[in-house]
Amino acid sequence: MENCTTNMKDCITKEISFKDGGFAKVVITERKYNAKNPEDMQLVFDEYGLNYENMTDCKQIHSDIVRVIKKDDIGATEESDAMITNIPDVPLMIYTADCVPIVLVDTKRKVIADIHAGWRGTYAEIVVKTIKSMLNNFGSNPEDIVAIIGPAIGPCCYEVSEDLVDKFNTIVTNKDFKFYIIKEDRFHIDLTKINSYLLEKCGVNKENIHNLNICTSCQNDKFYSYRKDNKTDKRIGTIVQIKL
Repeated sequence: MENCTTNMKDCITKEISFKDGGFAKVVITERKYNAKNPEDMQLVFDEYGLNYENMTDCKQIHSDIVRVIKKDDIGATEESDAMITNIPDVPLMIYTADCVPIVLVDTKRKVIADIHAGWRGTYAEIVVKTIKSMLNNFGSNPEDIVAIIGPAIGPCCYEVSEDLVDKFNTIVTNKDFKFYIIKEDRFHIDLTKINSYLLEKCGVNKENIHNLNICTSCQNDKFYSYRKDNKTDKRIGTIVQIKL
């Protein structure tokens, strides 16, 4: 990834450089930490130089609601599944345990977004609505956006009904684009691939879309999986913060 460094410790970390100085810091927690545990998160934020006092998150409801975080919204938790801000030192955090976490960074306008996309959010095109909100509120150009798609359940493990595949066929208009596989006569869907498709459809350059290709179910020793962990209430945290 151009202008991006990656490190592994007890978390996945990335730094995405802005075009005229500064960067966005991305931290994705592994199984050592439960993102729903404040004590764990204080440790993570301290370790990676993030401002826990300003941490802003969502009451996630599998919606297509996108919030723009302004000064008065810092630290607030409201019903939504995506957040956008251009304020430095304000970490955005979303929670997942099979659903798709997506970070967007506008490297020119210095705008960040954090998105929770389960199958409902993906079907509702929450990633498209987030990019439109970045455009409308901050003048973002999709060509300046870098996307990171974090750990999520993969098509290897995500068995769904044929009805759900039919549902997604209504938004995947390119019939040559295969977003599912069939294993032992059962349908398995690839939510990360669908979100990549939607990002490209919005105008994000393919080379700027970075899917970590980590299946939470296959790599259950490192990441929480709602399906594999018997409906666990523990979560992966995907955090992004502007650092200037």
